[in-house]
Amino acid sequence: MWTAARKRVSRGPITKHRFCVLALVASASCAPGVETAPALSPAGVPARSANGVVVSGSPLATTVGVRVLEEGGNAVDAAVATAFALAVVEPTMSSVGGRTQIVLLTSDGTVAAIDGTTEVPVAYAGGPVDDEGAWGYDTIAVPGTVAALATALRVHGTWSLDRVMEPAIELARDGFILPGPEATRIASSADRLSAFAASKRYFLRPEGSAYSPGERFVQADLARTLQAVAAGGEEAFYRGEIGRRMAADLQANGSLVTLADLQSYRAESSIVVRGSYRGYELIGSYLPASGATTIEILQILDQFDVSGKVGTAEWMSLVARALLAGFEDREADVTPAAEKAAWLTSRARAEQRARVMASGEAAAPAVSAGEPEFTTHLSVADRNGGVVALTQSVGPLLGSRVAAPGLGFLYAATMRYLGELEPGTRRHWSSQSPLLVLRDGRPVLVLGGAGARRILSGIVETVSRRIDQGLPLEAALAAPRLHPTPDRIEVEVRAGAAWGDADVEALRGLGFTVRPRGDAPWFARVNAIAWDAESGDWVGVADPRWDGAAGGARR
Repeated sequence: MWTAARKRVSRGPITKHRFCVLALVASASCAPGVETAPALSPAGVPARSANGVVVSGSPLATTVGVRVLEEGGNAVDAAVATAFALAVVEPTMSSVGGRTQIVLLTSDGTVAAIDGTTEVPVAYAGGPVDDEGAWGYDTIAVPGTVAALATALRVHGTWSLDRVMEPAIELARDGFILPGPEATRIASSADRLSAFAASKRYFLRPEGSAYSPGERFVQADLARTLQAVAAGGEEAFYRGEIGRRMAADLQANGSLVTLADLQSYRAESSIVVRGSYRGYELIGSYLPASGATTIEILQILDQFDVSGKVGTAEWMSLVARALLAGFEDREADVTPAAEKAAWLTSRARAEQRARVMASGEAAAPAVSAGEPEFTTHLSVADRNGGVVALTQSVGPLLGSRVAAPGLGFLYAATMRYLGELEPGTRRHWSSQSPLLVLRDGRPVLVLGGAGARRILSGIVETVSRRIDQGLPLEAALAAPRLHPTPDRIEVEVRAGAAWGDADVEALRGLGFTVRPRGDAPWFARVNAIAWDAESGDWVGVADPRWDGAAGGARR
């Protein structure tokens, strides 16, 4: 791997100390003296290590993070390296042109939350909501991922940016073997990618057909962009040549984003929100993330004794109604943000909601825009107790479908996709909800998910199954999910993890309209890490509904 960090990645290609991620999925040879890639646990299978664990939606990205831990990096170093790698190997879900939310706890007990949400341009005055149908130049806002990752590393990491980004640059420059699911997702949007010359060039064959699974996918322009960021940091991206090239193309094609918008962008500190569940401490972030709502929902459920009831129709009903109550409160007109965060996470509000639920009165279901399943989440823990929960996204599949000419990355979709802004804000809220669960000040669960507001239902159900039911992490993640919508409860039905007919009928008997749903990825994909106090190991599991992986550091 990299035994010594170079001052500038742009000095030249990596030769002697190549980071050999290619050997994981292809018959590629590594440079002499480079260790083979670490063994990974496929989705649904736990990876264990006292030296730290990484879980992400891509085996390649997980490999990157694990190797950082093995080379002495801390959880933030590994998370940032993994996130940049995801922006290369999972372009349908992630991009340096996207948005990122981070919640972290350092080994010395410092809690931080970083907001890297896309920011709408100053000239944006609102417009219609088009959820999944929104794509094109007019949906593009100022990217936040680069600023968020660079800020997290600068403040809480131990490695230099060029060292952390080295594997992502290699993956872009030398290419990687395109996994079947990612190839399928790109192919499904080939018609929209073809509408933009740069998108077609980067993600399709010259004649417009999609790449096949198993082909090597090379992104030379993206590699050069990443090299420039590695050398010059976020300044190069927002206020240097990259920013000027972005602004020129965006302005020429009808976008409202200007160079001034790019130059003024900064990652911000999110509001850290806290709560409790069965004596465990909950830590998340609020606005633009939805950690306060996740905490409220868990605190509502905390008012009910579910001992021996998890997985029953009664538990399903309680979870569904708590979720609906939380969704409704998220829309409540309470300002400023700090006051609303305090209101949402107060025990008094949870108790009030629980009393209403106990009386039999149902929450008014909040109608949302579309609920696409596209986002990615990674969780990291290091040997010293530092942990990171990081969620990033481009919005719908492949974001805006617009790639930056000469720069190689896709922009996220923001305007028309995420809905209307609250007055006085320029960053849309979303359902991203990275979450930490602590016991006696020590992290015992690190998690987050992908899948719009189903992120919240997935997290709540995973936490309850882990704490209330005492399930091993892999079982808690594999158990069938449910998610309430305005007119029904969707219940998961898939091989090996389906709700029983009796439970479904009992739920109907409680007055709910129930629809079994077999398309597993529609439900949230939760990537999580748990602390095993008996063995002294971190245990990581990638959600079995996706093609991610978990890996433990060998040293």
